[in-house]
Amino acid sequence: MSNRNALTRWGVIQVTGPDAIQFLHAQLSNDVAGLGETTLRMAGLCTAKGRLLGTFFLMRKADTVLMITRKDTIAALVKRLSMFVLRSKCTVTDVSANWAIHALSHQDGATPMQVTWPEDATQPIQASLRPLVLGEHADKQRLPGFELVSGGGRQSEEDHADDAFEQDLFELGIAYVSAATVELFVPQSINYDLVGGISFSKGCYPGQEVVARSHYLGKLKRRAVKALTSDTHSSINSSLCAGQDVWLIGKDNEPAGQVITAVPYGQQLALMVELPLDMLESPAAQFELRLPAQTLQLKVLGAPYDLHQKGNVFEAI
Repeated sequence: MSNRNALTRWGVIQVTGPDAIQFLHAQLSNDVAGLGETTLRMAGLCTAKGRLLGTFFLMRKADTVLMITRKDTIAALVKRLSMFVLRSKCTVTDVSANWAIHALSHQDGATPMQVTWPEDATQPIQASLRPLVLGEHADKQRLPGFELVSGGGRQSEEDHADDAFEQDLFELGIAYVSAATVELFVPQSINYDLVGGISFSKGCYPGQEVVARSHYLGKLKRRAVKALTSDTHSSINSSLCAGQDVWLIGKDNEPAGQVITAVPYGQQLALMVELPLDMLESPAAQFELRLPAQTLQLKVLGAPYDLHQKGNVFEAI
């Protein structure tokens, strides 16, 4: 087995009970009722106004769903979901202490977005993401992912494993919500429809009207793109983080967009940034981050999929 490194910035919410599947199906942006036990699926939890409160990787076993998400959002998410349980026969619990999450840099024999449950409960649950093309060579790929090891245990205080995992998400164009970005974005503005995080046929859930209206009636105006800072990481102000404003150079009256995620990337920072599509299509558009002590220009890289499509550009699973 390839690299196994403990993640400290990610945790696990468990929803279990006879009504767990239908409860989550009515709360999340994706189809939970149709989630198979061998499939990893993404989903979001929205406010009534369609703003994301959290984003998840979902895996199901019988009437239990494990929701892998950023640890700094878990307390609020558990409280929010528990408010809506009412008479549903299920419980919502933070079980992060019961699991150690390890990043997997490569998995042999796995298929994309697959979950493998072990016969022996002491063995790890393994999940794969999507293939990551190495450099410019489409024939050279690796399949990153993660595993859950029962029992938890003390995890390293270093962030290297989290950085590597979040770099893979960056390369795949997968954004996520952290505490700094709660209620800042609707799902489409972080490309959640493009990476398989939304079902447009599953029926109602909080914020569904807003999400569906943008999909069927409106023209999407904002999308998430990958970007790199122009400066070296060693000189970047430590206050640079998700949720900060991004500015179009030469236009000072209002920000152009916001940082969704930020992670060290070699000697730079890799960002997922939400920006207007019309600005992204302008060859002259240049963007920057304005920090208390310095200003950093950004190199916009686009995304590994077509930003103009609506709906999941990946094959349905």
